[in-house]
Amino acid sequence: MEPALHCVVATAMTTDAAGEPAPPAGAGQAGRARKLGGWLARWWLRAPDGRMYRRRWADVLVAAAGLGMVVVCGVLVANRLVAGTDVALFRRINHWPGGLYPPMWTVQLSGVIGALPLLAAAAALFRRLRLAAALAVAALLKVALESVAKTFVQRSRPAETVSGVILRGKAAAHGLSFPSGHAMVIFAIAALVAPYFKSWWKVLPWALAAAVCLSRVYLGAHFPLDVAAGAGLGVFIGGVLNLVFGVPSASPSTARAEESR
Repeated sequence: MEPALHCVVATAMTTDAAGEPAPPAGAGQAGRARKLGGWLARWWLRAPDGRMYRRRWADVLVAAAGLGMVVVCGVLVANRLVAGTDVALFRRINHWPGGLYPPMWTVQLSGVIGALPLLAAAAALFRRLRLAAALAVAALLKVALESVAKTFVQRSRPAETVSGVILRGKAAAHGLSFPSGHAMVIFAIAALVAPYFKSWWKVLPWALAAAVCLSRVYLGAHFPLDVAAGAGLGVFIGGVLNLVFGVPSASPSTARAEESR
């Protein structure tokens, strides 16, 4: 009787209330892992609105080029290799006509740190959640990387090191000048939002970024190498985050058409 009873108990333990075979002990955990893996795979390729996303080798090159620019600018500044050329170019731009002040002051506002969370909120409002997340992370990276760069390359503002500087508006006269935080912000924004534009509209974010860099030199806040380094760090941030979050590759309708083939 004991072997028969043991068989009945074993059978009862391997069936559920409906009489169906019960799943193995680890099946539930494996199922949850598969669901998580499926969700991650869908997130990696597709947004909730059906838009397809991809990672581009071009962004690897962009990030590497940006980091390389920062290193080169840092070496040049730290060793004063082209100090005369840097100062001469600064003086030329800084002494442009005073009538340029209103547009220059206005355009440089797009490079303030608050532009990143503001654009992130706007992107979330338009359901571009990946872009919103990338812009939010970019704000954190900007603060961290700027601090690191200032630790390695400590350069004073133009007004502290060069005579005859024209300070316009509320341009900083004291503190560390390398790299330009405004340039970091606007070039990170350009790298992140440009993939969302079509055709020649992609040029607009980069044109705005270049204008911000010129404005910071014109206002007397930075030397040219400072804004070049800031641009490099901004491009580095944008390239890395484009690799992490992906960039749009097709409209939802195009994606559905491709799936139906």
